[in-house]
Amino acid sequence: MAVHNLMEEIVAKVLKEMITAMPELEKLEPIHRDDMMAIALNKLPPRYTTTTRGEVIVKSQVRAQLESDVYRELSEAYKIVTKSPR
Repeated sequence: MAVHNLMEEIVAKVLKEMITAMPELEKLEPIHRDDMMAIALNKLPPRYTTTTRGEVIVKSQVRAQLESDVYRELSEAYKIVTKSPR
């Protein structure tokens, strides 16, 4: 397994959940969803792993805290993207 930033996976998962829960997010273009992910990822700390075992450990240790941080950052990113879309 190569070096992998788990935060990208977590942000993508949370964004997918948010899109399901918030119909207004479904209307966004894919490029705007990508912008949201990029904005959020730039504000969140990376979580790198190199093994499957390390991935499991990181996910189990920080999942609850990280998900709440991700929801917050994606919500802020949504505000930014909708105020000034490309």
